[in-house]
Amino acid sequence: MHFGNSEGKGQDQTWLGYLAGGVEIVMVVLATLMVILVTYQVFQRYVLHYTPPWSEEMSVYLMIWFGIIGIAAGVRRNSHMALHFFADLMPLGVQRALTFLKYALVIVYAAVICREGLRLVELTMSQHSPAMGIPVGYVYLCLPVSMALIILFTAEAIRNELRKDRRG
Repeated sequence: MHFGNSEGKGQDQTWLGYLAGGVEIVMVVLATLMVILVTYQVFQRYVLHYTPPWSEEMSVYLMIWFGIIGIAAGVRRNSHMALHFFADLMPLGVQRALTFLKYALVIVYAAVICREGLRLVELTMSQHSPAMGIPVGYVYLCLPVSMALIILFTAEAIRNELRKDRRG
């Protein structure tokens, strides 16, 4: 039972491949901004003896987005931890059924979190962060965005699994 796109990793020319590449670029940008911002914070604190109040808040928000979006990237790359011991002991037909059950559960879970994340974004758009004054809903927006990506990437994994069945 494998998760994710196992076909054509080097030449993924589908729109989902481009989307996954875009997600990874966003993660690189977020990580780079975090490193720059934390370096700036340390310099300000220890050399200039002043820490801008917004810098810590911004670095935390970047880290939250990086971590939550990283979950979707992990789903696409099939890099999340999984236990296969018992499933591998089952007959092939049961293994296939368990694979599709796993995909269905992931989609249901992600859909619920996506829906509730959208509600949370709506509820918190009127609240503003203490240091930067931005709507807190923008921080929580990472939940529905990441869960929507997980749904897309899981649907792609299902499609790939079905194609594998047709080929043999």
